[in-house]
Amino acid sequence: MNNIKLIFLSLVIVLVSCHHKNLNNRIDIQFINYALETVSGPNWEEVMRGEYPEFLVKRSITDNNAYDSILYLVSKLKPMNKEIIPDKSYPYLQCLIHYPDGHASMLVIGRWYNSLDGVAMMDDSLLVNMICKYSGFYHPPFDNRR
Repeated sequence: MNNIKLIFLSLVIVLVSCHHKNLNNRIDIQFINYALETVSGPNWEEVMRGEYPEFLVKRSITDNNAYDSILYLVSKLKPMNKEIIPDKSYPYLQCLIHYPDGHASMLVIGRWYNSLDGVAMMDDSLLVNMICKYSGFYHPPFDNRR
């Protein structure tokens, strides 16, 4: 009887450990709900600072296969040469990537380039498409005023 209790307790501990591990494997995404946007709507910085919460959309990617694929693509990103970095990126997606070891990175996807922890990266359309697909984001802003 004690062996059964010990096995059951071990199984519960393993399941709880796996559950907490999966909660940490996520990508938190924020973007502007462009369906609400008007010609005189708020800009990116104002919405990300929380000044217009009605325009902010928050999503998380928790699917393990999508998470692993996105992490792989992020690990393959290469920095841009400083000479070719445009003056402005015009961001439209902000992704907080939570790594299994507990640290996090900020990936900002923009019209002209993406940045990872503030470093401009070469564009990877597969990465952008995967994040858009799994976050429910379908189109960037159409104008350059952002």
